[in-house]
Amino acid sequence: MIGKITTGSCFRGLVDYLLDSNKMPQIIYTNLAGCDRNTMTWELNTCASQRSSTKKPVKHISVGFAPDDGKLERETIEEIAIAIVSELGYDNNQYIVVRHGRVDPKHDRNHEHDHFHILINMINLEGKRIEDGYDKKRLERILRQQEIKHNLTIVASSEQRKYKASTTGQVQRMMREVEEYQTEARAERPVVPHALKIQSGIDLASCDRPSLRVFLARLQQLQIDPKLKVEEGKITGISYRLQDFKVRGCKLHQASSSQLLEHRVTFDSQEDMLAVCKANKNERIELEPELEVSWNQVDIKNYVPNKIKQLLEATSESQETYTVRKSIVREQSRRNKEFEIEF
Repeated sequence: MIGKITTGSCFRGLVDYLLDSNKMPQIIYTNLAGCDRNTMTWELNTCASQRSSTKKPVKHISVGFAPDDGKLERETIEEIAIAIVSELGYDNNQYIVVRHGRVDPKHDRNHEHDHFHILINMINLEGKRIEDGYDKKRLERILRQQEIKHNLTIVASSEQRKYKASTTGQVQRMMREVEEYQTEARAERPVVPHALKIQSGIDLASCDRPSLRVFLARLQQLQIDPKLKVEEGKITGISYRLQDFKVRGCKLHQASSSQLLEHRVTFDSQEDMLAVCKANKNERIELEPELEVSWNQVDIKNYVPNKIKQLLEATSESQETYTVRKSIVREQSRRNKEFEIEF
């Protein structure tokens, strides 16, 4: 199972989404008294109003099963959902568990797996806000336990995965572009999303756990522009830019400043902070030739979802399903490379 957690401020918007008739909703379980959207929303808002200082009392957990798990029984989904709510500490909170169908006219393609959603009011029945630190990590552990208990497909947790899974939006966009290209509705070959390119560059630049200085210099060499936030002499954030695309480190796999310093690089404040200043000023960081990296060392296939590979392999037996084209552009004394996947 793959789980996702988001927070928000509007109960009505999420209730409307969960009970949208286009999504073939099925209420698996709820401890709310109301049966319609208006009553449910009123109950949630009334409870949340006990603690007006909490601006985002809405927690939304979505859980998707692996396609190989097939069609799940209602009782199985209910048991898993209740375990999630209870083990995260929300069993004294209002919540709704809703299963959605695989067919959704508002999506450009049908889901290949069963999935369900949990709406939780983070303000409990006593008016207290439940602490939710490390909820995402805790959810992963719960899902691994439930996979074993119910004999479901075991999914590697984020800490165990070498490569970060593509987001739903990235997968849908790539699948749409592949299909359009195959039917000649699209002239341009599909390309790897910039977020995946940046992720692959970060993985390459940190492959041998170098110093932060070397890591930043390698990113510059790959034409990825890192910018670090420094407060009172400490690194508190990082973002990455490739061409006109910018992303915060927390959105990528072990690429936030804290994860970076803990898992990917070594840090020496005297030597590395000078490199940080240079990166923030768009100044070139010197790099020893033996430490250089290039896009030739990246196997971009590792970052393409399996369903994309399968879709491509099914189209033609005679032609190669995809290749990586690397074009080399020379500018003065440095070599810059960009790449895209061709189908």
